[in-house]
Amino acid sequence: MAQISPSSSTSIVAIGPADSLWAAALAFVDACPWRGARSLARKMREGYFTGWQRVILATVDGEPAGFCTLAAEDGLVDDDRTPFIGYVYVDERFRGRRLSERMIRVAEDLAHTAGFTRMYIRSGEEGLYEKFGYEPCGVGRDRHGEVETVFSREL
Repeated sequence: MAQISPSSSTSIVAIGPADSLWAAALAFVDACPWRGARSLARKMREGYFTGWQRVILATVDGEPAGFCTLAAEDGLVDDDRTPFIGYVYVDERFRGRRLSERMIRVAEDLAHTAGFTRMYIRSGEEGLYEKFGYEPCGVGRDRHGEVETVFSREL
């Protein structure tokens, strides 16, 4: 396992399909061992991210380290809440550096700039997003019938 020095250069960027980092981000997502990444890679290939929707990419010393998304929806049926942060993932080697929080804050800033006043995150994890200021605001059911908590935060 590679050691990451405290003086490493970290960058968090929001990218779309026309950006130069898109191919590197897609390769990183493709190689990700987390099963949710397959769905994100498919969306990235199929042109899902249009308009204000973005993939947020964290890099450490130029190496992809994590990602999340800012999107209009997160696969919930009959749910008109928007926008959502989704697919939050940080590679094991880079955990403990607050990359998730930093990526979430970039997504929130983008959503606020796009005119949104509230942000949503769908998750089965309890205690994770609350530390970033999110509160449970209900539940949502995905197309497979799975029910998860929806968290929200005012921007």
